[in-house]
Amino acid sequence: MSKMSAKKKEPVTIREADEADAFEVRNVINSVAAEKYYLVPEDSREDWRETIKEIKKRKGIIIVAQVKDKIVGMAYLARGKFEKNKHVASLGITILKSYRRMGIGTAMMNHLLEWSKKQEGLEKITLEVFSTNKPAINLYRKLGFEIEGIRKRQYKTRNEYVDEITMAKFLN
Repeated sequence: MSKMSAKKKEPVTIREADEADAFEVRNVINSVAAEKYYLVPEDSREDWRETIKEIKKRKGIIIVAQVKDKIVGMAYLARGKFEKNKHVASLGITILKSYRRMGIGTAMMNHLLEWSKKQEGLEKITLEVFSTNKPAINLYRKLGFEIEGIRKRQYKTRNEYVDEITMAKFLN
């Protein structure tokens, strides 16, 4: 668990999620899913208790950012399901719109990166981001992620196509 202050001067707690957080985590994801240009997990409407259990079972982690009693963001590292890709973890991060650009995303990413350095056999972290999400791309680059590929017109939202950028960071 770590503490920080957001730019609004509200104390923010970053901690590992547990099954009791599932409902609020789902609400954060569904709120962001309603926006135009953000990628969120397809299972966002399912029971997140199972998702939290599955991530932990595969030696991954899911964290939340909490302001007072409200979860305002979540992030996860989910390791590969197969023996041949257990050295890779997929990263996802979601923050409520009114809490973006306050340093919460940076703090959550740093928390995950510090955690990942201590994980035996974890060598690479990958993520996907809409090409239109410039603040996120800039943050990922600042933290050492590099672009591995671009999938042209990968998503269609409100009759507009958006490219998907795949980024990765090697830990060794």
